[in-house]
Amino acid sequence: MFPVFKFARLLPLAAAISLAAGCASTAPVASTASLTNTYWKLVELHGARVAMTPEQEREVRITLSDDGKVSGFTGCNRVMGGYTVAADVLRFTQLGGTRMMCPPPAMQLESAVLAHLNSVTGFRIEGEQLILLKDGAPVARYESVYLK
Repeated sequence: MFPVFKFARLLPLAAAISLAAGCASTAPVASTASLTNTYWKLVELHGARVAMTPEQEREVRITLSDDGKVSGFTGCNRVMGGYTVAADVLRFTQLGGTRMMCPPPAMQLESAVLAHLNSVTGFRIEGEQLILLKDGAPVARYESVYLK
């Protein structure tokens, strides 16, 4: 009888967890971040998580200003250029940057970041995430970072 009593005491907890799980929504998260004037940190590229390597000075990031300029860091070098946006269409233009040499992993990451920026055709913002799209398919996911 004793083990049944222990189990019975856990039933309310199990019911609460089940109820909470059942209430989870799969609806898109409302946008809370702004496309412009937000520090966007790269967290995923072509479906793979991106983490800083020990050789990196700082995280991969972009910031789009209200005047149509983009600046950031690609894993090895600074990047700058322009962008155009209309509704959910986004295109980066005239991207350029510094040309320092870095260890091979950072150079490979930089090449991949520049390739995806040059291929972007759209975007969407979900909560605190910026998802860059190529022909409707996600190519990169960024998270907003708030500086103190």
